[in-house]
Amino acid sequence: MKLSHAVVLAVIAAGIGTGAGAGTLTVSSPSAKVCQLTGQTDWASNQPTAAQTMANFGLDSVDLGFPIESNPGPLYFLFGDAFPLTHSFSSVPPDDALGWTTRTAQPDSANCLDLQLAAFAPKTVAHPTVTPAIQQGSFNVPSGGLFLDGTIYAFFWTNHCVLPGTLLPNSSAPLQWPAPTAACAQIPANNSVGSSVLAAASPADPIAFHRCGYRERIALLRCPTMPSGFVYVTAAQPPRAAREILARAENVYVFGVPRYRASIPYLAIAPRATFSDTNTWSFFAGRNPGGNPIWISRAQWESGKNAMGQWTPPAGAEVYDATPGERCVGEHQVTWNSALGTWLLLYNCAPWTIEARTAALPWGPWSPPTVLLQATPASPLVCTLIMSVNGCPGLRNYWPPGNPPGIFYAPFILSRYTQDMTVAGSPARSATIYWVLSTWNPYQVTVMQTGLQFVP
Repeated sequence: MKLSHAVVLAVIAAGIGTGAGAGTLTVSSPSAKVCQLTGQTDWASNQPTAAQTMANFGLDSVDLGFPIESNPGPLYFLFGDAFPLTHSFSSVPPDDALGWTTRTAQPDSANCLDLQLAAFAPKTVAHPTVTPAIQQGSFNVPSGGLFLDGTIYAFFWTNHCVLPGTLLPNSSAPLQWPAPTAACAQIPANNSVGSSVLAAASPADPIAFHRCGYRERIALLRCPTMPSGFVYVTAAQPPRAAREILARAENVYVFGVPRYRASIPYLAIAPRATFSDTNTWSFFAGRNPGGNPIWISRAQWESGKNAMGQWTPPAGAEVYDATPGERCVGEHQVTWNSALGTWLLLYNCAPWTIEARTAALPWGPWSPPTVLLQATPASPLVCTLIMSVNGCPGLRNYWPPGNPPGIFYAPFILSRYTQDMTVAGSPARSATIYWVLSTWNPYQVTVMQTGLQFVP
């Protein structure tokens, strides 16, 4: 039986709650480091890491680590630029990494996540590749993905300059490039905004991604382009209850931002059966006077142009209203948290702040931000989690000369490890979440944990 789009949305809503509000999220236990996931030596303690990634895989340092859950199979990780580079800083040759774990127990300081990395040979990390080829070098990274019907899907950010110009918020013309520089020509193949492609891989060969499908049943025959504005992209599946109701008729939620760290996300709904065909997606375009979401086709989504011929999004396309300083999303992730009974959006805002928002439905309304982690130059996180601008005695500087500050970014929840801590009879729901965090200096990925309380 084929379900209509309206029926599908109604069934999803029934499966995940229909409250008009976004609830109230508070931090009940401060965010704390569990373990350093990558690298050879824990930066703060100078003790060996559990994964020993340099000795075992030839990987000294890396960032991102977007999780792709194949439950009950492995939990995959899409990592960004991996060091040491096999080339100079360049946007072209692939230099990312892919990892996985089969661990189901919560992370701990002794074994962390039992991380494995794809490698061509001992001490030789393997870089995921996309066919037909795209730019996959420095600052061109996998931004997100999901596991669907036995297939690993990933979004790759590409055509992005290694040394981009500064992107400021521009909600009316979000794809506009800044002025060209000697380091960034601002041309389609190399600019400060970049673009995205969707590719698929088999778990049997998880580093070989193909834009046109790796087997006949994947409908990527025309290598469809990504919709306008979906530049740094992630995807989220419905909660298990909704998946069981809808089976293969379910939808997948795709979130994307147009301007890296200078945007508010857009939302598309992709039918599971035609997920890889971006022309079948529907797009959130605000709300009608009754407060219900407006969904439009891709043709309608891309029809807006300003006087200069640049694409402009539909009014109300951003999933929440802008407030001062909050047009800041770059790396982001949306997950359904079954313990809290809400959708969670995590993202970094400004160099030293990780924020979360909640919503009863993926299209909102979304709550105001709750800070999960924040640092200042005088914070105790300095020289324990991140490098001081003045250096940290005895601790490695990953970016000599000088001491670039240790900003943190890319907060991604590891949903399989979430612990339900709700007390029977309490009106509030409680959970301990585990999540990965990237730090620029040290250039590593760390596993964090945070206690959260949510009142619907």
